[in-house]
Amino acid sequence: KDAPSATTRPATTRPATTTATAPAHRLKGRALLRRKIRINKKLVKLFRAGKYAECERLIGELLRLDPNDYLAWYNLACVHSRLGRPQRALACLNTALAKGYSDFRHMQRDPDLAALRDTAEYRAILARNEQVQRRRAERIRDALRRRFGAGTICRVDHANKLVFATTIDAQTLEELRRHITALAEGLWNDLFTYRFEQYVTIVVPAAGAQIRLPGGARVPGYYTHGQRLLVARQIGMVMNHEFTHALHDADQDGLGQRHPIWITEGLATLYESSKVRDGHVIPLPNHRLNLLKRLLARKRTIPWKHLFNYTQANFMSKALISYSECRYIMMYLYQRGLLRKWYEQYTQDYATDRSGRLAMEKVFGQPLEKIEADWKRWVRRLPAPPLRIAPGGAYIGVRVASQTDGLRIVAVVPGSGADKAGLKSGDVIVGLDGQRVVDRDALIRFVASRQVGDEVSVRFRRNGHYATTAVVLQPMPEAPLHMRPKATSRPARHPARGRRPARRGRRPSTAPTTRPSRRAA
Repeated sequence: KDAPSATTRPATTRPATTTATAPAHRLKGRALLRRKIRINKKLVKLFRAGKYAECERLIGELLRLDPNDYLAWYNLACVHSRLGRPQRALACLNTALAKGYSDFRHMQRDPDLAALRDTAEYRAILARNEQVQRRRAERIRDALRRRFGAGTICRVDHANKLVFATTIDAQTLEELRRHITALAEGLWNDLFTYRFEQYVTIVVPAAGAQIRLPGGARVPGYYTHGQRLLVARQIGMVMNHEFTHALHDADQDGLGQRHPIWITEGLATLYESSKVRDGHVIPLPNHRLNLLKRLLARKRTIPWKHLFNYTQANFMSKALISYSECRYIMMYLYQRGLLRKWYEQYTQDYATDRSGRLAMEKVFGQPLEKIEADWKRWVRRLPAPPLRIAPGGAYIGVRVASQTDGLRIVAVVPGSGADKAGLKSGDVIVGLDGQRVVDRDALIRFVASRQVGDEVSVRFRRNGHYATTAVVLQPMPEAPLHMRPKATSRPARHPARGRRPARRGRRPSTAPTTRPSRRAA
């Protein structure tokens, strides 16, 4: 069995020093969680060994520590089912649902519950799926309201099975909701089969809040599938990356599979920079290609036969290389029109080969080494996306810094198109020519595709109010950093609220990059 509480609750502090021998009633917080983790590790081994009577004893200890541990109640139902006690199993299963258990897909596949499947009571439990999911979502919303209080929007989107908690304004939240639901529909059309069964919670912390992993490392975001929880400090690339993880994990649940990290991160990075058009998702080049081309020139890429078998530890130990490489393996499949065919072949061959190598060789009809060699030649020919505006190129006339929901102007070039259009330091750019633009990469890519003299519609926020202005692009001067702030407005303020770091097993949003924190555009 999965280790219940050990894998579904985020760590809020460093481990406490309370000893494991302390009485259960005295254990709190982190010390309680540590005790439960130890018990659950033993429980997993006992379930695998078929020692169900001993499992029952350990689960009893878990429930004395935390009577509301719904996964402990679920596992107790499995024990009773295995020991031939169907009525007690059904009672425990109902208790698990009442206390928050909602993974019906797992329940329907779980061999430990096979003895219950032909009973009317079990079929009645399955019929409550939607009711249980909605109740869980509303319980999560209420908990978020209590935790974050006034100034935070907590909202449930039942149609799309999403729960939001954010300090961004209602208008931006609605734009985010429309964007990620369009992304979801596009990926369900293009790639994935199974939709969300359980609601996904999306938390966008207050501007300036740090998201930290238990070891102390700061990350832009993460998605933890045990809790169906996505936390992102920025609603552009980071949100796309983590939301793709949520979609892919839901598909894996439906398939009853767990894919290796190069596939999960390959798909997440593929769609982190993308646009949705006519119900389909189109991946776009991003900064990872620039790094990959340098790595390829230095012969520092990871051989596919190794990458395809990497553990998470292997992958993260070479994050700069592995993130870039797996993105452009997926891009290669996409541009060859083979991504969906490969994914379907992979999921079909999963029992035979979980690495992805067999599916790759089948769809290309070549050995892996030959495919990899062709891929390297393809990468070398790809045009690298611009990382900055060259002198003489079209530019708006601002220097920007990323923030949660857009690009804050930190300086305006006197006499530039932005200056003449009335943009000011502190304004937050959120769109260009009707397109959502909240990342520096997207801004640079947009401006680089235009010509000097073109007029661009810039949507921005100033002191909480949205407006649109027309900017005529001018040539970038030789010394764009000679900008002076033209400050009269301030960015909107939000209450400073933190966010708990991710639990073990979380996915950090992106590999570290060397991009500058501010850019001229």
